[in-house]
Amino acid sequence: MGAIVGKCSLFQLFGMSSINIFFYSLNRSICFQVFKCLDIGESMTIHTFGAYFGVVTSWFYQPKEAIEDKKELGKSNYLSDLVSMTGTLFLFMYWPSFNGGASFVGSA
Repeated sequence: MGAIVGKCSLFQLFGMSSINIFFYSLNRSICFQVFKCLDIGESMTIHTFGAYFGVVTSWFYQPKEAIEDKKELGKSNYLSDLVSMTGTLFLFMYWPSFNGGASFVGSA
């Protein structure tokens, strides 16, 4: 969802979220019931699904103004770079404790 936020309307985001929930539930049930996968904390299923769903969504959704003005594609601004760097730092600091907590809860 983060790839197209700001480029689509609220109605389109709502539709995408509804489709996302349906297909993630389908993906999760296939992984756990059909393939009998064991995924502690469900990090494999949610991140793999999120990556592929994001790629497919951004491929289907191409705003008209982005197609007309190809010079503006791929450019960043200071605020966007600052927010992504802050998010990366938080993930770097808190990711080991997040995975450790999920493993501990799953083994109890």
